[in-house]
Amino acid sequence: MSATIIEDDLIHYERLGRGRPVLLLHGWIGSWRYWIPLMQQLHLKYTVYTIDLMGFGDSAKNPARYTIEDHVAVLDAFMEKIGIPKVAMIGHGLGAMVATRFALNYPTKVARLLLASAPLFDPGDLEERTPAGQRMLLTQRDRYSLAPQIDEADSDKTVASTSFTDPTVPNRAGGSSALNNPEALAERARSMANHSANKRNKLKDVFDGRSYDDLLLRCFKRTEPEYDKLKVDVDKADDRALQNSVTTFDAGSMLDNLRQITAPVAIVHGDDDPIIPRPNDAVWNYLTLGKEDMCVPIPLEGVRHFPMLEHESFPRLTTDFLEATDLTKLEVRERWRRRSR
Repeated sequence: MSATIIEDDLIHYERLGRGRPVLLLHGWIGSWRYWIPLMQQLHLKYTVYTIDLMGFGDSAKNPARYTIEDHVAVLDAFMEKIGIPKVAMIGHGLGAMVATRFALNYPTKVARLLLASAPLFDPGDLEERTPAGQRMLLTQRDRYSLAPQIDEADSDKTVASTSFTDPTVPNRAGGSSALNNPEALAERARSMANHSANKRNKLKDVFDGRSYDDLLLRCFKRTEPEYDKLKVDVDKADDRALQNSVTTFDAGSMLDNLRQITAPVAIVHGDDDPIIPRPNDAVWNYLTLGKEDMCVPIPLEGVRHFPMLEHESFPRLTTDFLEATDLTKLEVRERWRRRSR
């Protein structure tokens, strides 16, 4: 067992092999331990690191440091302390969220990302949302928009032109007003209701009122060998680490953060995941729009929440991705192909 102290908190980690560094980040259920089979495969070519995130496994239990940004800060400090200048990251569930945010904050420190069972929900506005990283004209200068296109404007402000017009907002040429347009008023009410529903924290809904034991039972039956192996570390986890990690989740921001990452990304998700539903085609399309050569979605048929434990080809898939110089030529049988929008 190896450990280091970061701001007075103990962080447990393991290291195996020699070569270019690869860092494995576990999810909400378990700890570093379920990565052992993959570590045994990768260590022949890589130096493989895996850590217990704060609140999990043998790392410290400090509820003041359980947010995604806290995990990112600990991860950055860990890499500095161990002496890892740049790394390929493989994140699962919670680890996928941490890896995504880390790559966004520190783009020069991440070589590539493989994300498994990441929470990629449809926020409901993907047809109107301007994809992050795609240029749009805002007043008389270019900006990168991270938000949906603006559908309403204060009459005293200059805003970007959009692909649709809100009939409830007067324009400078004397457009209609909701005050004398009942149909427009009803439409606006429906739009506001939909917007409110889309802003709901869908990840928090997934975990609301659920314990680690409940989540584990949704993934594996008690008779399956994986259950006993994971149960050991589930019992060590702090329940607050689960809830605190999802309190600020926003589905649209998660997708846009992924779009902004400049490193190659592979996104692996089991079709039968009982915890985090597989992304729909609208989400896949949004993530790959204009980035087909940098973002590869890989749905896995018959796989639940733990592809690294359930999919026998996962080690090979991982190695192929780590070694690929051109993602468009990555030979993956289950690879999802982008549809036109």
